[in-house]
Amino acid sequence: MASPLATLEPSNSSATGSMVGVIFDGGIILAVTMSGSLIYYLDDRIYCCASTSGFDRDALLDTASKLEDMSHLISGFKGATVAQALELLTKKYENAEGAELILAGEDVSGLHLLTVKSFGAQTRVSYAALGAGADEVIEYLKHAWQNGMNQRNAERLARKALAIGNKNRAKVDVCFIFRRFGEDRS
Repeated sequence: MASPLATLEPSNSSATGSMVGVIFDGGIILAVTMSGSLIYYLDDRIYCCASTSGFDRDALLDTASKLEDMSHLISGFKGATVAQALELLTKKYENAEGAELILAGEDVSGLHLLTVKSFGAQTRVSYAALGAGADEVIEYLKHAWQNGMNQRNAERLARKALAIGNKNRAKVDVCFIFRRFGEDRS
């Protein structure tokens, strides 16, 4: 039986706020304008930026629930992986037009920042911008992002990038995913 979510469509970027993700030397920062976008908790150390539309909200809450169920079924499981979250999201959005998500997290294989777009297309990135004003924001990030930037500079970069796409001056929500202490930084 087909999921009732399959008949819905996510909202298009003109109805969403702006979303930005940036990798820095100590982790990942996610930032969204709160007019139409949210940062969703999927599992320990895995988050996703998406619109507040009914489709995205329901799809992401369902994904979080499935990741939690998976962690209870596997003995010795230390949380979901970003790959598992990505697989579930790709299936949810494989027939969706206008999808725009930024998936970020850390698992046993390291830090991950990915975009998920229409029909489940996915890209691993060092920085991302989706939603309102994304083309301008990406141009800015192309020139301003630097490999190995510190937390303070990454937060400034993310906030400035959001300001470019934030024409209505909406409030901003920020989430940091810090690299686990003592793990290899390669």
